Amino acid sequence: MKKTKICIFVSILVLSVSLHSDGADPCRPFISEQYSQDQYKVTQSQYRNGDIVILVIEAKRISRINKEPPYACRAWLYVMKGKHTIFQRCFNDIDPVGFSYGLFVPKVQPPFPYFAVVKNGDYDGRLFLVHKDGEVFDLIGGFYFLSENKRYIFSHYASDSPGLAVFDLKERRVVFSSVELPAYQHQWYIKKGAYYFTASEWPGSSGIPSEKEGVAYFYDLSSHKIIEKKITKKEVEVSKPIAYEFDPRNCEDCVATHNKANSRAQRRPSRWESR
Repeated sequence: MKKTKICIFVSILVLSVSLHSDGADPCRPFISEQYSQDQYKVTQSQYRNGDIVILVIEAKRISRINKEPPYACRAWLYVMKGKHTIFQRCFNDIDPVGFSYGLFVPKVQPPFPYFAVVKNGDYDGRLFLVHKDGEVFDLIGGFYFLSENKRYIFSHYASDSPGLAVFDLKERRVVFSSVELPAYQHQWYIKKGAYYFTASEWPGSSGIPSEKEGVAYFYDLSSHKIIEKKITKKEVEVSKPIAYEFDPRNCEDCVATHNKANSRAQRRPSRWESR
């Protein structure tokens, strides 16, 4: 998964293919002359995963005076094999909606042969898992962590609905995906090999979520179902909290590089975190 320098021929190659847009308008190819330095911060990076090259380009608005999109961020994702572009996504006008936004290249990657790119914004977080043979898995996402044995990736949906996807890296398939969980995920834990999350609740009028006591939601690795169980405060205290391997709040928005932590890690909850 080596990062290499962008070459002119790569830019020409990706401009020559038709693009799939996840925005409301048809996808616009990247033409550098259209993004002046006084209006945009343009970044682009490519990463190698086996014989596959992953190219990420982002144009971040730096001008506060703008009358046409993109108002915050435009981004392109390409997956190439040899001289062929085999997968592409274009995001014409990513709306931050009070949270992280843009495409992110996590510094902590899943085990080889996978490479991850995360998209945030628009109330629709995505996780793109690129296999070394070029197959791309498009999951709901925004945050993720890996199981202790590195077999499963738990992808937390960054949206205004409670969602989760679980991907089996060994079997190469999605084993669970839902945007209608029984509760909003507050904190994930592991206890004797069992993974579970507690629910968020919003007491008072502060809009800041807190951890609901007395109930937990266990992810069954055999049936791939979520099971609600009663749990005591003591049981939670002896469980091990799980930290996300990728958390977009620790990263710079709309920048096409391996993202590093910045001062925004402790910022206030976003709209979809506050209720």
